[in-house]
This record gives sequence, C-alpha cells and structure tokens, in this order.
Amino acid sequence: MTTLGPIIIMILMVSVPLFVIIRLFRRMEARAEERLKLDREQISFQKNQLKASQELNRRLTNIENMLKEVE
Repeated sequence: MTTLGPIIIMILMVSVPLFVIIRLFRRMEARAEERLKLDREQISFQKNQLKASQELNRRLTNIENMLKEVE
C-alpha cells in the first residue's frame, strides 16, 4: 500500500501539467480561428467597399461625360 502513494503523485505530476498545456493550446487555436474569421469578414467588407467605390466612380465618369456632351 505504501508504493501506491508515490505512483499516484507521479501520475498527477505528469497529467496535471499535460492537461494545462492541452487547454492552453485549445484556447490558442480558438483565438486563432476567431482572428481568421474576423480577417475574412474584414476582407469581404473591404471588397464590397471597393466594388461600391468603383461603381460610384463609373457613375461619376458617365455623368461627367454627359455634361461635357451637353456643353
């Protein structure tokens, strides 16, 4: 019975730090996934803004051309 105590302590000394390390890696992975998701959303938003800007520039050019024709 006396040899069981040190074995349990050794198992705990190995498993507890291992458990903590695994949790830290999972948290880091979740944060990285969230950052990736936010980056993708930001890129999508910027693409939409670029398309809207290009459309406004195209319309403005058309209006300028029409005004030049009227003059």
